[in-house]
Amino acid sequence: MFAIFLALFGSFWFAAAMTLINRGVLSIDYFRGLLANLSVNALFLWLYVLLFIDNIDLWLPVNTIFVAVGVFVPGVARFFIFKSMERLGATISSCLTNAGPLFAIVIAIAFLGEQPTAGNILGAISIVGGIIALSWKGVAKTWRTRDLVFPLVAALLFAARDNLVRFAVVQISSPVVGAAIAATTSLFTMGTMYLIFGEKQPLPASAKIGFSYFAISGFMNFLSYVLSYTALNLERVSIISPLVNASSLFVLPLSMLLLKDVETLTPRKIGATGLVVLGVFLISWEKL
Repeated sequence: MFAIFLALFGSFWFAAAMTLINRGVLSIDYFRGLLANLSVNALFLWLYVLLFIDNIDLWLPVNTIFVAVGVFVPGVARFFIFKSMERLGATISSCLTNAGPLFAIVIAIAFLGEQPTAGNILGAISIVGGIIALSWKGVAKTWRTRDLVFPLVAALLFAARDNLVRFAVVQISSPVVGAAIAATTSLFTMGTMYLIFGEKQPLPASAKIGFSYFAISGFMNFLSYVLSYTALNLERVSIISPLVNASSLFVLPLSMLLLKDVETLTPRKIGATGLVVLGVFLISWEKL
């Protein structure tokens, strides 16, 4: 049950970070804001490692898995998300990308030999259904079917990340060391992508405010990394992955508090959040 609480708290801080990012992009471009977010995240993870972890072995062969995780998520995964939004639009892109937990369970069964319960699977379906309902806004088809590969590949990469992290964290002394390696690799990957592909426009007058929001969200991501990696160290992917991705459970109340002028409360959002709550209950039931 402790791992479930860790996963839910990790999901809360991820939701809080996303809420601040949604505020931050009103003042600065997403790419430079993301670099500020990743920098603060990596900084606090290494501070945590240096202050609280005694046995730090950076040269274990298994640590290459965390390097790969950092390269592909968010690096390569972000590329597929951007292409997906460009080809399909934000609604379809976010809906299909959010199917990641279902892919994670399938990979966990095949790769890690996990045996999820019926409640576990139904809970994951309920959470994913709630997330999709929350993000769906209705669209007409103006895209090519083959372009669906972009969000599906992104979802697979996020699902693979959860499985690789689970496989690796049980082999090291502290899961936070793995989180720090992955976060640092992500920072260098996204920094390289910005240098090569980013538009170097002059910073707007509101940049200071935007950087502040992204920096605070980076600290919140640090908390979510510590909690989610520790949860994956303690419990199987088929339980933790859907819960960590249940951030919509917290996005609704946080948006009501922090984004009153950006987000509006609707019956659809309330119903979608209810599906996520049901999913969390179904997954947690076997551990009560």
